[in-house]
Amino acid sequence: MSNKRQIVLGITGASGAIYAERYIRGCAKLQDISLSVILTDTARNIWLRELEYDPEELISECGASLLSNENFDAPFCSGSAAADTLLVLPCSMGALARIAGGLASDAISRIADVQLKERRQLIVVPRETPLSLIHIHNMKLLTHAGAIICPASPSFYHNPTTIEDLADSFAGRLLHMSGVRPLEKKYQWNNNHE
Repeated sequence: MSNKRQIVLGITGASGAIYAERYIRGCAKLQDISLSVILTDTARNIWLRELEYDPEELISECGASLLSNENFDAPFCSGSAAADTLLVLPCSMGALARIAGGLASDAISRIADVQLKERRQLIVVPRETPLSLIHIHNMKLLTHAGAIICPASPSFYHNPTTIEDLADSFAGRLLHMSGVRPLEKKYQWNNNHE
């Protein structure tokens, strides 16, 4: 049994692949975690469109495991093998609705179901605007069930100069929320404007 923190990253079909990319790169720098990645088919297509390379290249390069979204025998699909954290990043409104409704129709939604029933950490990063009342209701359901809803909303007070700076600051917040790394000082609020 590994003492490493078990993190599952579920990447669904919403725009914002850069956030998942920066999170994976952040995890690669850490020794005390094991990262498993699941991509939906739509997520893979969006990644190729937005980042212009195959996500499997990065997953392999960073030493993460790639799991099939169709495999219900995958690790973490059972309560007896629950992950420490499931991060759904970015989370489409369809995936959010399936998770909120308890519809375990693929590995990501099944692992989310396990995280909730086992009272393990589930962080959902919706990437949609504007939000309908149905979206908000589903987020409310997940919040009541114990999930953390963390909209893809990077900070600007650290004076980012590139899109990568914005994505890194948000990925840093997620690494902190996942319990794998303290939030870097450069991304913390500083009222002194140093």
